[in-house]
Amino acid sequence: MTILLRVLINNVLPSFVVIGIGFALDRALQPHVQSVSRLALFALSPALIFTSLVNSELQGSQITSMVAYAAAVMLGMTLISYATARLMRMDQATSSAFVLSTTLTNCGNFGFSVVLFAYGEPGLQLAVIYFVTSAVFANSIGAFVACSCQGTWRDAVRGVLRLPVLYAAIFGVVARLSRYVPPDPIMRPLTTVGQAAVPVMLILLGMQLSRTRLRDDKGLVIFASAYKLVGMSLLAVGLASAFGFAGLTRRVAIVESSTPTAVTAALLATEFRARPELVASIVFLSTLATAVTLTAVMTLLG
Repeated sequence: MTILLRVLINNVLPSFVVIGIGFALDRALQPHVQSVSRLALFALSPALIFTSLVNSELQGSQITSMVAYAAAVMLGMTLISYATARLMRMDQATSSAFVLSTTLTNCGNFGFSVVLFAYGEPGLQLAVIYFVTSAVFANSIGAFVACSCQGTWRDAVRGVLRLPVLYAAIFGVVARLSRYVPPDPIMRPLTTVGQAAVPVMLILLGMQLSRTRLRDDKGLVIFASAYKLVGMSLLAVGLASAFGFAGLTRRVAIVESSTPTAVTAALLATEFRARPELVASIVFLSTLATAVTLTAVMTLLG
């Protein structure tokens, strides 16, 4: 068995199996996806983030460097994508859709599972820091990009302030830096809830993909998907070297950056009418293509 195939089977394929369960579940039962999404957003993800930070063995410098790295990757990709959209003379709505699709990355429900399968709990602790930064970025800069078509900056601020993962991250970091560990009657139920986050988020992704179809502008969908997966991976490698990352930190940072377009991009595009059908198609195609691209990235990382 080649290294490439071994990485695919052991580290990437398990995530797609769970996604497939969500896909089949949606086709068979047609559950209310928004309810599952809110469960993951308002309960499971905050519990996972809080408990991971409290139990984390990461040093303060590791946390700050990962936050700075994730922000640099996403901000850098935003600027590059904007420049590309201008060169291609896209209209405002298409430009916003393109930037959202190539910048917001699915480092949560997809990235967590891949990192957990490949690098275990130490890798997941690093991935949580990247995800929190990504979530805040998506609901601030990402919302601003989307509302350049409709809405206001105030909508973006409200989006950040109602994001439960933000408060879970703040409380988790404060507890971690002060070396405070909540008593067992609090930590045990939170840990149990947090452990459900990764499988539920993967099932949710499968349910969302079940309702997505490739629309018109297939050429742009293919270009944007490739641009996201290849371009952001290359940028992530360059910035990982610039930040001096090595070992597990370097692997997790690059893998998290190499995940497909986030479903959040489609939600923002829908909210602000930034060609949501185009963004949804890019989410769909980039997720399928990740089976190939992320396998190659993880193989090259070793």
